[in-house]
Amino acid sequence: MPKRSVKQQVVVFSVLFVSVLCVSAQNIFSHLESKDTSAKGVVKVHQDQRIESLVYGVKKKAATQTQTNENSVGTVESLAVVNTIDVPGYRVQVYSSNIQKTAKSEAFRIEEEFQQMLPNVPVYVSYHSPFWKVRAGNCRTMQEALQLKSEIGEAYPQVKRDLYVVRDKIKVPAKQ
Repeated sequence: MPKRSVKQQVVVFSVLFVSVLCVSAQNIFSHLESKDTSAKGVVKVHQDQRIESLVYGVKKKAATQTQTNENSVGTVESLAVVNTIDVPGYRVQVYSSNIQKTAKSEAFRIEEEFQQMLPNVPVYVSYHSPFWKVRAGNCRTMQEALQLKSEIGEAYPQVKRDLYVVRDKIKVPAKQ
Protein backbone atom coordinates (compact mmCIF):
# COMPACT_ATOMS: atom_id res chain seq x y z
CA MET A 1 0.00 0.00 0.00
CA PRO A 2 1.46 3.39 -0.96
CA LYS A 3 2.35 5.82 1.79
CA ARG A 4 0.09 8.85 2.06
CA SER A 5 1.30 12.23 3.16
CA VAL A 6 -0.06 13.80 6.32
CA LYS A 7 -1.90 16.34 4.19
CA GLN A 8 -3.65 13.58 2.22
CA GLN A 9 -4.59 11.80 5.45
CA VAL A 10 -6.07 14.99 6.89
CA VAL A 11 -8.12 15.57 3.74
CA VAL A 12 -9.42 11.97 3.75
CA PHE A 13 -10.26 12.18 7.45
CA SER A 14 -12.05 15.52 6.99
CA VAL A 15 -14.15 14.19 4.12
CA LEU A 16 -15.07 11.10 6.11
CA PHE A 17 -15.88 13.15 9.21
CA VAL A 18 -18.15 15.53 7.30
CA SER A 19 -19.82 12.61 5.52
CA VAL A 20 -20.54 10.85 8.81
CA LEU A 21 -21.95 14.05 10.29
CA CYS A 22 -24.18 14.63 7.28
CA VAL A 23 -25.50 11.09 7.36
CA SER A 24 -25.89 10.76 11.14
CA ALA A 25 -27.31 14.23 11.71
CA GLN A 26 -29.20 15.69 8.78
CA ASN A 27 -28.62 19.10 10.29
CA ILE A 28 -25.26 19.76 11.95
CA PHE A 29 -26.67 22.90 13.55
CA SER A 30 -29.41 20.92 15.32
CA HIS A 31 -26.79 18.38 16.32
CA LEU A 32 -24.64 21.10 17.89
CA GLU A 33 -27.62 22.37 19.91
CA SER A 34 -28.59 18.92 21.20
CA LYS A 35 -28.08 18.38 24.92
CA ASP A 36 -24.88 16.63 26.00
CA THR A 37 -26.09 14.04 28.50
CA SER A 38 -22.63 13.22 29.83
CA ALA A 39 -21.65 16.78 30.76
CA LYS A 40 -25.16 18.24 31.10
CA GLY A 41 -24.10 21.05 28.76
CA VAL A 42 -26.17 22.88 26.17
CA VAL A 43 -24.83 24.74 23.17
CA LYS A 44 -26.90 27.66 21.88
CA VAL A 45 -26.11 28.62 18.27
CA HIS A 46 -26.83 32.23 17.23
CA GLN A 47 -26.39 32.42 13.49
CA ASP A 48 -27.72 33.78 10.28
CA GLN A 49 -30.40 31.56 8.71
CA ARG A 50 -28.58 32.07 5.41
CA ILE A 51 -25.62 30.00 6.68
CA GLU A 52 -27.83 26.93 7.04
CA SER A 53 -29.38 27.70 3.67
CA LEU A 54 -25.95 27.83 2.05
CA VAL A 55 -24.79 24.61 3.72
CA TYR A 56 -27.91 22.61 2.91
CA GLY A 57 -29.18 24.48 -0.16
CA VAL A 58 -32.51 25.18 1.53
CA LYS A 59 -34.26 28.53 1.25
CA LYS A 60 -36.41 28.89 4.35
CA LYS A 61 -38.63 31.83 5.15
CA ALA A 62 -37.72 33.10 8.59
CA ALA A 63 -39.33 36.29 9.82
CA THR A 64 -36.92 36.97 12.66
CA GLN A 65 -33.75 35.08 11.94
CA THR A 66 -30.33 36.59 12.27
CA GLN A 67 -28.46 38.50 9.63
CA THR A 68 -24.70 38.73 9.88
CA ASN A 69 -22.79 41.90 9.18
CA GLU A 70 -19.45 42.11 10.95
CA ASN A 71 -20.69 39.99 13.88
CA SER A 72 -24.10 41.65 13.98
CA VAL A 73 -27.46 40.00 13.82
CA GLY A 74 -30.83 41.27 12.69
CA THR A 75 -33.98 40.50 10.75
CA VAL A 76 -34.35 38.89 7.32
CA GLU A 77 -37.34 37.42 5.53
CA SER A 78 -35.66 35.06 3.09
CA LEU A 79 -32.35 34.62 1.37
CA ALA A 80 -34.02 34.71 -2.03
CA VAL A 81 -36.43 37.57 -1.29
CA VAL A 82 -34.32 40.08 0.62
CA ASN A 83 -31.50 41.69 -1.32
CA THR A 84 -29.99 44.54 0.66
CA ILE A 85 -27.07 46.90 0.49
CA ASP A 86 -25.25 48.79 3.23
CA VAL A 87 -25.50 52.58 3.20
CA PRO A 88 -24.65 55.27 5.76
CA GLY A 89 -27.48 55.95 8.16
CA TYR A 90 -28.54 55.85 11.80
CA ARG A 91 -29.57 53.31 14.39
CA VAL A 92 -30.73 53.57 17.99
CA GLN A 93 -28.31 51.98 20.44
CA VAL A 94 -30.27 50.06 23.06
CA TYR A 95 -27.43 48.39 24.98
CA SER A 96 -23.64 48.43 25.23
CA SER A 97 -21.38 46.69 27.72
CA ASN A 98 -17.84 45.40 28.06
CA ILE A 99 -18.37 43.32 31.20
CA GLN A 100 -16.90 40.00 30.01
CA LYS A 101 -18.96 37.67 32.18
CA THR A 102 -22.41 39.04 31.35
CA ALA A 103 -22.35 41.30 28.30
CA LYS A 104 -22.89 38.67 25.60
CA SER A 105 -25.78 36.88 27.31
CA GLU A 106 -27.34 40.20 28.30
CA ALA A 107 -27.13 41.47 24.71
CA PHE A 108 -28.95 38.40 23.36
CA ARG A 109 -31.52 38.56 26.18
CA ILE A 110 -32.25 42.20 25.34
CA GLU A 111 -32.47 41.33 21.64
CA GLU A 112 -35.12 38.67 22.39
CA GLU A 113 -37.14 41.01 24.61
CA PHE A 114 -36.86 43.78 22.04
CA GLN A 115 -38.10 41.52 19.23
CA GLN A 116 -41.13 40.59 21.34
CA MET A 117 -41.97 44.21 22.17
CA LEU A 118 -41.26 45.71 18.73
CA PRO A 119 -41.34 42.84 16.20
CA ASN A 120 -41.42 45.16 13.16
CA VAL A 121 -38.17 46.95 14.05
CA PRO A 122 -34.97 45.18 12.96
CA VAL A 123 -32.54 44.61 15.82
CA TYR A 124 -28.82 43.88 15.56
CA VAL A 125 -26.41 42.42 18.12
CA SER A 126 -22.75 43.11 17.43
CA TYR A 127 -19.40 42.59 19.06
CA HIS A 128 -16.72 45.23 18.56
CA SER A 129 -13.99 44.33 21.02
CA PRO A 130 -14.46 44.75 23.94
CA PHE A 131 -18.12 45.86 23.63
CA TRP A 132 -21.32 43.89 23.01
CA LYS A 133 -23.94 46.20 21.52
CA VAL A 134 -27.62 46.02 20.63
CA ARG A 135 -28.82 48.47 18.01
CA ALA A 136 -32.20 48.87 16.34
CA GLY A 137 -33.58 50.27 13.12
CA ASN A 138 -32.42 51.20 9.66
CA CYS A 139 -32.98 54.96 9.64
CA ARG A 140 -31.81 57.07 6.73
CA THR A 141 -32.15 60.40 8.57
CA MET A 142 -31.52 61.69 12.07
CA GLN A 143 -35.22 62.63 12.33
CA GLU A 144 -36.29 59.01 11.64
CA ALA A 145 -33.80 57.80 14.25
CA LEU A 146 -35.05 60.28 16.88
CA GLN A 147 -38.64 59.19 16.21
CA LEU A 148 -37.60 55.53 16.57
CA LYS A 149 -35.76 56.35 19.80
CA SER A 150 -38.96 57.84 21.18
CA GLU A 151 -41.03 54.79 20.13
CA ILE A 152 -38.51 52.41 21.69
CA GLY A 153 -38.46 54.42 24.93
CA GLU A 154 -42.25 54.17 25.21
CA ALA A 155 -42.46 50.47 24.30
CA TYR A 156 -39.38 49.34 26.25
CA PRO A 157 -38.99 51.64 29.29
CA GLN A 158 -36.33 49.40 30.93
CA VAL A 159 -33.74 50.73 28.47
CA LYS A 160 -35.04 54.28 28.03
CA ARG A 161 -32.15 55.95 29.85
CA ASP A 162 -29.56 54.02 27.77
CA LEU A 163 -30.98 54.92 24.34
CA TYR A 164 -29.13 57.15 21.95
CA VAL A 165 -28.81 57.62 18.20
CA VAL A 166 -25.60 56.45 16.50
CA ARG A 167 -24.27 56.67 12.97
CA ASP A 168 -24.01 53.19 11.46
CA LYS A 169 -24.14 51.30 8.19
CA ILE A 170 -27.78 50.39 7.63
CA LYS A 171 -29.48 47.80 5.44
CA VAL A 172 -31.74 49.05 2.65
CA PRO A 173 -33.35 47.10 -0.19
CA ALA A 174 -31.16 46.95 -3.29
CA LYS A 175 -32.65 48.45 -6.45
CA GLN A 176 -33.46 45.75 -8.95
